[in-house]
Amino acid sequence: MALTPLDIQEKEFGTGLFGYKKAEVDEFLEEVAEALKDLQRENNALRDQVAKLEKDLEKLRQEERNIKEALLKAQELAESIKKQAEAEAKEFLLQAREEADQLIKEAKDKRDQILLEIETLKSEREKIFLELRTFLKTWEEYLEKAFGS
Repeated sequence: MALTPLDIQEKEFGTGLFGYKKAEVDEFLEEVAEALKDLQRENNALRDQVAKLEKDLEKLRQEERNIKEALLKAQELAESIKKQAEAEAKEFLLQAREEADQLIKEAKDKRDQILLEIETLKSEREKIFLELRTFLKTWEEYLEKAFGS
């Protein structure tokens, strides 16, 4: 059973032949009751403080969980962005290589076409020279016959 300040204040003691001095006992009981009241108030204040600190601690723990969760999400996002960037870079390089290969092929095709045109022009030049030589030879022969030498 818990002892309260009121229990102390209302406590009655029997008296014997040579009993205690009632005034001193009452005064002491009053002091004890006040001390008990103070202790109870302090105890209640400490309980309130403990409850508040526990509440604050729970808030801090929740904030810690939130921060850890946010950090984990940030790490996952960073990893995702990194993977996406690597994939995009790989795709970009592949596309650049394909475009470079296409440009090289087009340049080689153009070179081959130009070389073919050069060969065709050389051949035509030879044909024209041959025709011109033949024409000049024919004219020379004609002029020699016509005007004699």
